[in-house]
Amino acid sequence: MKLGPAIPISPPELFWRLLSSGFGLAIALCSIGAFSVIDLAHPQAAHAYTSRSTLLVPRNPGERYDTFLRQSEAIAQAQIQLSFITDPLISEVIVTVAGDNQGIAIPTMEIQVTRAEWQERPDPRYWARYYSNASVLLDL
Repeated sequence: MKLGPAIPISPPELFWRLLSSGFGLAIALCSIGAFSVIDLAHPQAAHAYTSRSTLLVPRNPGERYDTFLRQSEAIAQAQIQLSFITDPLISEVIVTVAGDNQGIAIPTMEIQVTRAEWQERPDPRYWARYYSNASVLLDL
């Protein structure tokens, strides 16, 4: 038996011809099922991560340093709480608070806390590390 010349078929046309036959449909259903079983057997792992942020708190004229620190702690507390609430994959938060005095930013504290620590004790003063020279540099 002699075959005639090969007629070129585009890939989309070949796909539809195979799909319209029983054989193509069976292959398509089996491959979809195989991928689904593979996905169920090996789900993508979620990875916890550390959230880092820097907050810039402006210094108000005539403000005492302890007042400035309490305001900074309240802002940092809100940031930490928001981070843990909005993203369940965050396992740790590091917040650096910088004071702004006429355009010059000086780090005043850093708070590093894990989710478990924060749930046990949500007090930024407990977890904060304060920079002792910040009040002099901020001219407070």
